[in-house]
Amino acid sequence: MSNLDNLYSTAVSETIKAISSDAKTEGQYKKAGSAVVACFTTEDAIREIKAQFIVDAIIPAMDKKHQTALNTDLVRKNSKEFQAYDADMRAKWQESKTAKDTARQIADVYFNRVVGYAFPKSKVETETDSIATDLKTKINEQISNMIKKCQKTENANFDINATIQALQNVLTVVNK
Repeated sequence: MSNLDNLYSTAVSETIKAISSDAKTEGQYKKAGSAVVACFTTEDAIREIKAQFIVDAIIPAMDKKHQTALNTDLVRKNSKEFQAYDADMRAKWQESKTAKDTARQIADVYFNRVVGYAFPKSKVETETDSIATDLKTKINEQISNMIKKCQKTENANFDINATIQALQNVLTVVNK
């Protein structure tokens, strides 16, 4: 067996492990999402206690270096203590601040992932969806919907008839 064959076998093996691990991870997120839904019932409810949930559920599962960064107390940048720092201390402070900011961002990503599994968003139209519906059709649909909304409006603070006429003019131009 050549070195290239060994490298290929290793690449295949590691890819299989990664994909298997990813599937297991997705299953765990689904379980977590179900538990979050059972506990909080609405996305707003968990978002109200986001900081506490991150402290209780996210940070303990994070890498130790991120936990350490989050637990590092830093003086305020414009404080007297910071002003007394020499260049080396300021550089160390900046490293610690960057590490803390990164750890906060990672914790936020994990939180949003759990919330996303618990309260999935309805499918939003994507670029690939727009290929199926051409621009002319979309404009017709959207303008027609706007006209209907205008027709149902009773107390608008603008000229509703002029607006409806303008929207109908757009339809005429698009459909020529």
